[in-house]
Amino acid sequence: MRHRGQATIEMAMVLVAGLLPLTLALTAFAEVTWTYHALTTLTRQGAHYAATHCWTDSTGSNVVTWMQANAPPFPDRAQLASGGIEIQVSYWTHDPLTRTSVPFTCAGGCSPDCVPDSVTVGIVGYQFSHFLSGLGLQPLQVPPFATTVEIEGAGANPETAVSTP
Repeated sequence: MRHRGQATIEMAMVLVAGLLPLTLALTAFAEVTWTYHALTTLTRQGAHYAATHCWTDSTGSNVVTWMQANAPPFPDRAQLASGGIEIQVSYWTHDPLTRTSVPFTCAGGCSPDCVPDSVTVGIVGYQFSHFLSGLGLQPLQVPPFATTVEIEGAGANPETAVSTP
């Protein structure tokens, strides 16, 4: 009989055809999940930072710089630090009569007279391609997401009229 190595060859074929793609898919899913969680955490931390620090300009450049320097570890962190991942910061003031939010503007910079009502920090236009490109797959378009919080003092002390960034 010449059937001695048949089970070994069948097992090798199952491993290559079944378990290897499953392992790669699980790894890719874990990396996408890790990245999405890191970016969600970063928008929350950025919104908290913006809510507790002075308004400096309408683009939130101080918030973007802080987020780029303090991002949690994830595969595309270098892309975030270099500006390849777009961070949007929008400040709002609320009109109680119309119950609408309008973009906040102020010429004063970091002062007690220049405090918005809320801030929205978001990530837009991000394409995840770290692990997928190695497999020859197209980048995965991550939907835009944002976090909005109320301003918590923005570094201003109303009793002393002193603001610190």
